[in-house]
Amino acid sequence: MFTDKALPFFIALMLFSGLFLYSNPFLGSGGEETKPKVRTPSSQGFMVEKQMEFREEIGRLLSDLNNSSNITLLWSMLGLSFLFGLLHAAGPGHRKTVVFTMFLSRKSKWYEPFTAAFLSSSAHAGSALLLILIFQFVLKKLSPDNIAETSQYLEGITFSLLVLISLLFLLLVIKRLIKSESHTHHHRAGKGLYGTLLLSSFFPCPGVIMILTFSISLGVLGFGILAVLALSLGMGVTISFVGILAVTGRESLFLVLKGKEYVVEKISTLLELGSFLFLFLFSLWMVYPFIHGLIG
Repeated sequence: MFTDKALPFFIALMLFSGLFLYSNPFLGSGGEETKPKVRTPSSQGFMVEKQMEFREEIGRLLSDLNNSSNITLLWSMLGLSFLFGLLHAAGPGHRKTVVFTMFLSRKSKWYEPFTAAFLSSSAHAGSALLLILIFQFVLKKLSPDNIAETSQYLEGITFSLLVLISLLFLLLVIKRLIKSESHTHHHRAGKGLYGTLLLSSFFPCPGVIMILTFSISLGVLGFGILAVLALSLGMGVTISFVGILAVTGRESLFLVLKGKEYVVEKISTLLELGSFLFLFLFSLWMVYPFIHGLIG
């Protein structure tokens, strides 16, 4: 049985897992399958309203910085961008499911949730920056329609790859389970999971696109890039919490089972199996409308 000390961690674990349930980005508001389109919020809740307020204020500060490069304005803009990143990453997406699965399925060092989180947020923001720069300075076609369509295709491709990768990891765990091999490969698997996380995060962040597009229109791209860096840092902090929660829950479970090596080995393998199965099914659900839209 679980100890009183471990129980709160498992309750938190179960509650937090509910945050991963959100609407498919490739479905319309009416639930019909369509070709890839821009994701829109399903409700104007507290988080959506706050994000809109932050975006408006960041836009105002960027406009003020266009008129006067005041250091106080700059720090205010960076601070708001950081807070916007914290809140933005708490909403749907941002690969929290992948991070959670990654650390629930393997033993990790204390710093790895932070490394994974900031790797993911940097790739998420960096891909948006790269996309904007390509459309603005290479293709010379910076328009909302072009960016939205490209972003949705990139996200569809990343989910398609995530289906294949999670299936591969799932089959490897099943193979090891059948052969009764020891669960001693976590370092090697960890590298593969980091690669998976990086790959799955490399699609444009809508919040970053908004900031960069507005900063270009004002002629303050440099300030816009600084805002993106601050936003990315904020997203990394929020995503880190997901990894820490998974690590805490896993360690609490094995603390209860301390001294029962055989049980720990089996539980560890089953956790890994369940995590990759969930990631595979989740990715399959997310990518299905995208694939259907392409071939339909």
